[in-house]
Amino acid sequence: MLLKLFFKEKLKKKYYKKYNSDLAYFLCEGNGLEVGALSAPYKFSNKCKLKYADIFEKKKLETVISNIPIDGLYTGNYVDIDYLLSPPKYLFENILNNTFDFVYSSHCLEHTPNPVSSLIDQIRITKPRGIVYVVLPNKNYTYDKKRKLTSSEFLIKKYENQIYNHSLEEALDVVKNTLDHPLYNKNKSQAEKYANEMISNNEGIHHYYTFDDLNVTEIITFLKRKNLINLEHFSAKYNKDIHFALRVI
Repeated sequence: MLLKLFFKEKLKKKYYKKYNSDLAYFLCEGNGLEVGALSAPYKFSNKCKLKYADIFEKKKLETVISNIPIDGLYTGNYVDIDYLLSPPKYLFENILNNTFDFVYSSHCLEHTPNPVSSLIDQIRITKPRGIVYVVLPNKNYTYDKKRKLTSSEFLIKKYENQIYNHSLEEALDVVKNTLDHPLYNKNKSQAEKYANEMISNNEGIHHYYTFDDLNVTEIITFLKRKNLINLEHFSAKYNKDIHFALRVI
């Protein structure tokens, strides 16, 4: 048993060094839910059993993504959707507490109208001692780098005030300040018109909020103070996505 654990830890360190501080393969075990997998679901261990969630069924997702003017974006077969996240809250209202051993999402929370509420809902449907594993784009190394960092105080207040919508101001920030993105470049001349379309279409493709290690750690601290989680893993390496794993209490 000790020898098995030794080799597992050795493999984990090797994997950690090579694959962008990604420990989801090792931390996520059992029955899981992946949010926003599209055509690139995470390759978990064969021992894991996965369900999938998104804001649209597969065919609608394919149509939405195909209209983004970026070549080769999410090619291949899209996963079948088991659970739909419905507007305006986009929460798992039809999933019972303590259902899954883990919930995994990559590049999802920046699109949601209330990221803190979404995180807390993922914690709710995860069993005690289970894992909520999140990957976020670090604004400093993406086309969001010229935009202001979304403050954790603002996002926490949205959660506390139960605000589940994107404002025109938020949408305009995306259109006007996103750097060198074909979708926004062609709409800057009609920014307000397109911003209103973004809100009304609710397609889940825009980075309404920006993240780096500062606001992510502040949000994790808020969740910790609510006695919901312990922090199992955190990484915000240079020029890499932010990874964090929350151990549910």
